[in-house]
Amino acid sequence: MDEGRQAAVFHEYAEFYDTLYIDKDYAAECRLIQSILTEHGVREGGSILDLGCGTGGHAIPLARAGYDVTGVDLSTEMIRIARGKIAEAGVPIQLLVGDARDFSAGRTFDAVIAMFAVVGYQLTNEDLSALFSVARAHLEPGGLFTFDAWFGPAVLSVRPEQRSKVVRLDDGGNLTRTATPVVDVVAQTVRVDYELDRESADGAITRIQESHTVRFLFAQEVAYFLQVAGFEVVDLMPFMKPGLVPTAEDWNVTWTARAR
Repeated sequence: MDEGRQAAVFHEYAEFYDTLYIDKDYAAECRLIQSILTEHGVREGGSILDLGCGTGGHAIPLARAGYDVTGVDLSTEMIRIARGKIAEAGVPIQLLVGDARDFSAGRTFDAVIAMFAVVGYQLTNEDLSALFSVARAHLEPGGLFTFDAWFGPAVLSVRPEQRSKVVRLDDGGNLTRTATPVVDVVAQTVRVDYELDRESADGAITRIQESHTVRFLFAQEVAYFLQVAGFEVVDLMPFMKPGLVPTAEDWNVTWTARAR
């Protein structure tokens, strides 16, 4: 992955990120994260490193629940927005700008999370291995690593389709996003070409065009990379469906691994 390019993408995207994902239920996702951590022995109020924290969508609810959260993200724009939201929320979260492939907080945590396709942005085996190694380096033996990713069997079975989304802006205008996917079955990636049209209240339109490439993953390859990094898989579930086993219909899945 060209990490510099990816940071530049999110520099453009960051301004509209929270608006586009306003319907994403971060609170429910964080309740699931809490239940996973509790089930596997992480104490309530424990410490969490949030790799790829974005604008703080998971970090803030977890901090409100009493966890000691540190967030890191490569995008300075995402971190800037997150700092504003954290100040408004009045919760103590440390935020750092850093690359999830070679970041060091100088301490260990009870758990590491990497949510909302952060792992999928690691397009090469070297990048995936590096992120897993960073997660392991921030955990003592027994610590937990939880992350979600696009599930290969579902991507190849269901296949992504072009989609459009329209959201209303606070200034009375509209934001329209059209996402056109291109699947590469050899590279195990989906390149999503975005067109974002921002229509102001007076009808003027500004267009942003950019592409995000996301890797889809398979259970056995993830188990191997985790094993090499010093983890063992303790759970694999369809996203937001605890207790179930993923099928070829489950586009997004959640892995939990324990540090050996």
